[in-house]
Amino acid sequence: MTKLKLSSKMHLFIIISVAVVFIGFLVGIICQFVAGGFFNYGAEFKSYNTVEINYAYVDFSEEEKVVEICDGVFDKAGVSYYNCASGDTSDGGKIIFRFSAGSDEKTLADAANAIQTLLNGDKESSQSYAAFHKVQTTLNGGRVLTYTSIAIASAVVLQLIYYIVRYKLTMALGALLANFHNLALYVALLAMTRIPVGLSAVAFAALTVLFTMIATGYMFDRYRRNLKKENFAKLDGDEQTDICVRESLVNSLYPAIGVAVLAVILFVMLSVSAMSVVGVISPVVLSVLAVASAIYGSMFFMPPVYTRIKRIGDAVKNRSKKNNK
Repeated sequence: MTKLKLSSKMHLFIIISVAVVFIGFLVGIICQFVAGGFFNYGAEFKSYNTVEINYAYVDFSEEEKVVEICDGVFDKAGVSYYNCASGDTSDGGKIIFRFSAGSDEKTLADAANAIQTLLNGDKESSQSYAAFHKVQTTLNGGRVLTYTSIAIASAVVLQLIYYIVRYKLTMALGALLANFHNLALYVALLAMTRIPVGLSAVAFAALTVLFTMIATGYMFDRYRRNLKKENFAKLDGDEQTDICVRESLVNSLYPAIGVAVLAVILFVMLSVSAMSVVGVISPVVLSVLAVASAIYGSMFFMPPVYTRIKRIGDAVKNRSKKNNK
């Protein structure tokens, strides 16, 4: 830890970041045309088709009988659903079969009509019926996504103003760069890894920015304190940055790793109770991606880049002083 030197590796970190972001966005763009979306959208954001069954207890006393009828029709039609949800109504029950958005709509509509016929049987009138529905979600119209975007933008602007007042303009620009870089890295990793993207992905995007704010806050606060020391002030920018990174790295890791560990614990508990790993593994992977993006961007990518920003700022400041003389 005492020999950690990052300032000389700026070009390496820039190459890594550009490569990850480029590959991630390239994968996302390709998948937009061939795989149904830039991201692998989860249930909250994914369009789908349904066949909805409403049955009355006077017609069917057991849900299993209705499901058996539906399964027979779906098998004959050559379609399969990926989710089946059921519940009670005032006079019977409801079963909703979900199919992927790419399923043939005419086939599903015909299947719904066939189920309707089987539910009615020889009865002249029946309270049980089946219907086909197409559910089209609006990815950019969700309130959660909109409000989270506004919250992130507001937090970044407030941080920028605060850093300008408390620290320096160059530090404020460094923190702003880290926020944009880490968020872009997180989005690229989502597209590249094809992790299901739902509301939890939006929450971890906000946490990525929060972790970045904490990490940059630790580093620049250490920078501000060290500048009061005569020996530190005499060092060049590269050495100053390396010292501040070493002194603030551990404190910056605590909140990020703490959230990742908590996510793993919750994953274990939920997977045991749900008896399914698939249903809860996505938030854990998202937490790891968020933590990795924040730590790498804040403590490895941003410090050497900030050193260059500081050099430019110092050069402008010195030039201004000469002109005033």
